[in-house]
Amino acid sequence: MSCELEYDEIQEAAPASNEEIQTLTAYFSQPIPQELVTFYKTIGGIESDEIFHIFSPENFINQIQERESLQHNSTGIIDMIIAFWGNDRPEFQEYELLTEEETDKINKAFPCIGWIVAEEDNYESGEYVIFDKNGNFMNLYCHQDNLGKTKNQLLKLLESGLPKRSLENVLEELFERAEGNLSRWD
Repeated sequence: MSCELEYDEIQEAAPASNEEIQTLTAYFSQPIPQELVTFYKTIGGIESDEIFHIFSPENFINQIQERESLQHNSTGIIDMIIAFWGNDRPEFQEYELLTEEETDKINKAFPCIGWIVAEEDNYESGEYVIFDKNGNFMNLYCHQDNLGKTKNQLLKLLESGLPKRSLENVLEELFERAEGNLSRWD
């Protein structure tokens, strides 16, 4: 897998070492899908300062360690939504929308590897790249003013599982929506 970027603000990170990937593995509740391991070994990560973050293992580990003292510090989707909003999402932190048990199940079922900020709605939403135990990937849209919709979608995904999609397909879709076909995958 290779990635040719055409957008200057989004940069590839250095390819990850086996040791970095192994260290990151400990932070996920699911095994890392082989496609993601290949992505980490060949591309590393794709990141920009403000818009796009498919974290490299090194940057992801740093981000996780910065949140270590917080209650919601996992790589699960709910905790990553909280992190995206600067650790200030009381609807999830205080279990207003989901019970603690539901939050735990969702976090364990769907690890998140990064996000893209939606510029088209004045930075009020994000799309999160998640995967499941079957190695399927999905981008999950979440608007800060409609967290109930996100909650309902995640509860349904707990029952149905993620649709069968590859990481490559999910990233291509996100790139296209971010700035009109930002990458070409070979």
